[in-house]
Amino acid sequence: MRLSVKQTALFISLCFCVITAFTLNNYGITWDEGLYFKAGDLYCDWLKNPSLQNIENYWKLNNEHPPLTKVLGGMTKYLFHEKLNLLNGISSFRLSVLIFVFFSTYFLFSFVSELLNHKIALFTTAAFFFLPRVFFHSHLGAMDYPITVLWFLVIYFYWKGMNKTKWIFVAATLLGFALLTKVNAFLLYIPILLCWVLNSWGELKNIQSLSERKNTVTHRIFYKIIPMVIIPPIIFIAFWPWLWTDTLQRLSDYLSFHRHHAVVYTYYWGAQTPIAPWHYPLVLTAITVPLVIFVPFIIGLSRIIFRPDKTKIFLLFNALFPLLLISLPSVPKYDGVRLFLPAFPFICMIAGIGLHHLFMFKKGKWGNFLFLIYTLIFLVTIHTSILKPHPYQSSYFNELIGGIDGAAKNGFEAEYWGNAYIGILPWMNQNAQSTFWVYTADLEPKVLWGFDEYKENGMLNKTVKFSDKNNSDYLVLLIRQGFFNEEMWKYYKYEKPVFSVQLSQTNLVNIYRLK
Repeated sequence: MRLSVKQTALFISLCFCVITAFTLNNYGITWDEGLYFKAGDLYCDWLKNPSLQNIENYWKLNNEHPPLTKVLGGMTKYLFHEKLNLLNGISSFRLSVLIFVFFSTYFLFSFVSELLNHKIALFTTAAFFFLPRVFFHSHLGAMDYPITVLWFLVIYFYWKGMNKTKWIFVAATLLGFALLTKVNAFLLYIPILLCWVLNSWGELKNIQSLSERKNTVTHRIFYKIIPMVIIPPIIFIAFWPWLWTDTLQRLSDYLSFHRHHAVVYTYYWGAQTPIAPWHYPLVLTAITVPLVIFVPFIIGLSRIIFRPDKTKIFLLFNALFPLLLISLPSVPKYDGVRLFLPAFPFICMIAGIGLHHLFMFKKGKWGNFLFLIYTLIFLVTIHTSILKPHPYQSSYFNELIGGIDGAAKNGFEAEYWGNAYIGILPWMNQNAQSTFWVYTADLEPKVLWGFDEYKENGMLNKTVKFSDKNNSDYLVLLIRQGFFNEEMWKYYKYEKPVFSVQLSQTNLVNIYRLK
């Protein structure tokens, strides 16, 4: 019996959730996660006994970012670690990400099935799930994967709302939760406005000539945009207790923090730069998306350009908008593809359009044969880009740049967020009486909170100590060249590490003897 769209989407979504759940503990704690873990614990402690009088004590930590992912992580940690003792603290906090894995898979499959067919929908969902950089982020207790999923869901349900108004209220509610996830959710109003104009242009243009029906038409047109303006801000404030007191000042502080973001140096094409050139997001996309997906994307892109329609233009805009936004001269560019991750569901959809176009040339047995060949290539790519580098997919580069080794030779950062620290834990445990200087902690002391989590969860010996370079036995150097000073460059270029975490022939973390 042939499965329906809903049954297939449900089955695939559950399979992907199982894969994610069983690999949550394989990934190192990224720099920001240590802070999020502590904030999530505090937020959930407040929720157990809420009071307006102590909001300051519980919600002040990490108030520069909205609370949704931290609250969800704190809840799953409380349930699965503290109450049921089924998972360690790290995996239990990250477990909340399965919500986003499930819904991204389910509705991406549904969307592509509506536009094309089941076969292409299967490819698109698998392509997005197994994109190496996306796969990495889908395991973290951070904000980037959740905002990517919510971004996609808002666009999908608003697109559906152009035909059935009830979905607009779903989109508006999801936009409220997106605002509670990360500040860039405010930018969703741009594609929303585009979708509204594309679908209402005819009526907007003729509204003056419809004098008898003017009120009815105006009501119908603006009913599709007004909920998106009213509902999300209400949800944003109502579900963030930090904003319940001194609301206007705290909103101003929140927006000001992101408007004046600290400079983050990046190593790009062999140069350290405070703000990378405009082409950074375009180049990083081209060299981190496996060719088995990137080539169909280029075909789909050309197909849309030469045979455009309203829906495909809208998809193309959503694929390019996050990239073009980061391309602006004054916008910070760092951390690989992390800051423009919302582009990738739509990039995979356009790749699906390209694949659909390719197989339309050959129908029947030849078409099925070509699809089988392509599927085999795709499975091989999963092995080379997901299984082989596991758990360091954050350092994946494709064949265009020569993989991670080619990327390192051409001057790209081998690592950027501390995931690879997990690879040094066994060596540190063997040298547990030593003291370590983690260079990055000089720049951001909260980096050591991740090592505290390793200790609390039994992954790092509690006798391991951390200090500065004058009081340490070893230097721990993450190979993020954008952050190197002259001293770190000397270690990296001229000193031989006593231990390294490697992917292929490229070092991700080095440990050097100090004395």
